[in-house]
Parts: sequence; structure tokens; C-alpha cells
Amino acid sequence: MSAQTTLDEIWLHEESELKNFYGGLIQLAVSFYHLMEGNGKGSKKIFEKALELLQPYKKIILGLDVQTLLSESHIVYQNVADENVDIAAKSLPKIILS
Repeated sequence: MSAQTTLDEIWLHEESELKNFYGGLIQLAVSFYHLMEGNGKGSKKIFEKALELLQPYKKIILGLDVQTLLSESHIVYQNVADENVDIAAKSLPKIILS
């Protein structure tokens, strides 16, 4: 089972205030996927949705430092043009649980 499938399953069944947290992580991952595929414009739109969902979580949630993840993600998107993006997965932020 892939990480996305696992997160999707958790998100679908989540009924607490963490539903948006999981949804934001999914949107962030999807935005990075589109970014690696060269779709800068589409990626930015999805990233904005991820930010909207994750902004309320300004601390460590379930071992994830959300603020650091968002800060590192902002740095990536500051350098992204709308089209013809060439970015490697290794330059994207990593999810590190503490």
C-alpha cells in the first residue's frame, strides 16, 4: 500500500480536527508530484490549497513539525515559474517525524 493510499484511507475515515491536517498533507504531496511532472501552474494551485488546510497547525502534530515543513515548502515555491519546471525529488522537503 502506498503512502498516498494510506493517507487517503485515514483522511476518509477521520472525523476529528485532524481531518484537515491529513487533507493538507495529501494536497502537499500532490502539489509536489505535479511540480516534479513540470506542471508549475497546477502545482502552485494545489500548494495554495495545502497551505490553507495546514496553516492552523503551527506546531508539532503527530510527531511532524508542520511549521518547518511549510517553511521549506515555501522556499521551493518561491523559485518556481508557472510552466516548464525542472525539479528533482531530492530538492523537495522531507517529512520527518520526531
